[in-house]
Amino acid sequence: MKEMKSSKLMAVVLSITACITTTLFAEDDFGIESAMPTAIADPVNPQPGMVLSGYKSPSLRTTFSVENWLKDSIASLPKAPAIKTTVDKSEDFSLKAIGATECNAGMWSGFMKCKRAGVYTLAFAGANAYSGYSLRVNGRPAIGAGKGQTSADVSLKVGWNKIEIVSLFGGSRRSSNFPRLNVTYKPKESLSDARPLTPAMMFHDEKPEEDW
Repeated sequence: MKEMKSSKLMAVVLSITACITTTLFAEDDFGIESAMPTAIADPVNPQPGMVLSGYKSPSLRTTFSVENWLKDSIASLPKAPAIKTTVDKSEDFSLKAIGATECNAGMWSGFMKCKRAGVYTLAFAGANAYSGYSLRVNGRPAIGAGKGQTSADVSLKVGWNKIEIVSLFGGSRRSSNFPRLNVTYKPKESLSDARPLTPAMMFHDEKPEEDW
């Protein structure tokens, strides 16, 4: 009787171990969805524009340092104090909405609302040789560290899709002439010209604030 109970107990343990192992090693690869997907909440109170936070990055003059800073930026910047945060409703990705400050990098966060699900191509064109950018869509990296002209194919669902873009504007700039990051989009299989993607087209979640 004891041996039977021990056998049943061992079977249960092995079954649980197999389940845990399967969950731990499930990967988002070759179209297989992760066992622990990133959950992105839809905006509660969607309002026009993207949230733009401006930062002053270290002096970045080499390709290696730009790439490393950008790859970590989407995760690290929200934890760092921003020089200024505002809502950007402009027609381009630049630091114009921040104004004449010491900022040389910006992080845009907002939502794109899609009528149809599908794969879309987002194309980027950087400001200059010392600039770079990164992109995350619905919590997943799409471009780790882009320079010059780069594109990414991203899957968008019907309804709200979270878009996070970081752009580093290297080199010198004047407050009256803000360099910009150009972004366009189109369905992947479409033969039509791509359309501009701008902060003015997007939404942000404007939640009620407590008194301060």
